[in-house]
Amino acid sequence: MVDMDSRFEQDRSSDSDLPQPQWTEEIGLQTVDPDGRVQPVTIYVGQPSAAVVALLDGGSLTEISGTDYLDCLSQARRQLERDGRLLCCQGARPDVHPSGQLRQFTNGRQAYVRFPDARGEVRATVDILDPASPEDVVSLDDQRAAVIRAWNAQHPGSQI
Repeated sequence: MVDMDSRFEQDRSSDSDLPQPQWTEEIGLQTVDPDGRVQPVTIYVGQPSAAVVALLDGGSLTEISGTDYLDCLSQARRQLERDGRLLCCQGARPDVHPSGQLRQFTNGRQAYVRFPDARGEVRATVDILDPASPEDVVSLDDQRAAVIRAWNAQHPGSQI
């Protein structure tokens, strides 16, 4: 956890020689709980060369680093889900998932929107950190199950 007031300090002095992330974006999002209560959260995005985000939730700032932005988002979502809340972003929709190539080229920031009957057609992409409606998002486990169902429906001979 990092003190909320220090979130924009660059290259803070500390015992560590590691440089502190520089936040390049501030994204206002919402979370929703099972009762439909909506709460604001903020995601701070680090420089594109590094996969680091910070989640500001109720005055508490948590820095999250990962292999790419999708990994960071998954960690933030898992943290919120432990509190019974879903993050309302495009990356939490059941019909959004990146290919390995798109994930590599965008550092995990873009993902495809699956259309059930659109085999072989060019697919739309979304920024996984863009806002989404509370009724459009699911948990990480439900999203994974939806991706597996879609894959199995399109590739009946090679079930995963």
